[in-house]
Amino acid sequence: MNRIDLTLIFVSSIIIAMVLGWAAHWLFNRLNHAPHSSEFGGDPLLLAQAAQQSAEAELARIQSEYASEYNQLKAELDATMDGLGTARQKSEALQAEIDRLKSG
Repeated sequence: MNRIDLTLIFVSSIIIAMVLGWAAHWLFNRLNHAPHSSEFGGDPLLLAQAAQQSAEAELARIQSEYASEYNQLKAELDATMDGLGTARQKSEALQAEIDRLKSG
C-alpha cells in the first residue's frame, strides 16, 4: 500500500466519522429534547386562557361597535321615514289643491 492509498483511506474514514457523528448528534437531540414550548415560555393552558380572554374582549368590542352603528342607522332610517311621511302629506295636500283649482 503506497502513501496515496493510505491518505485516501485516512481522509475517507475521517469524513465518514464526521458524518456518523453529526447523524448521532442530530438523532440524540431529536430524541431527548422536549417539544418546543411557546415563545413566551409559559404554561400552554395559561397562554390559551389568556388568548381566549383576549379574543372575548375583542369580540365584546366589535359587538359594541356594531350595536352602536346599528342604533345610529336605525335613528337615521326613522328620521328618513318621518321626512318621507311629511313629504307624502305635503304632496297629497298639493295634489288636492291642484285638483281643487282645476275643478273650480
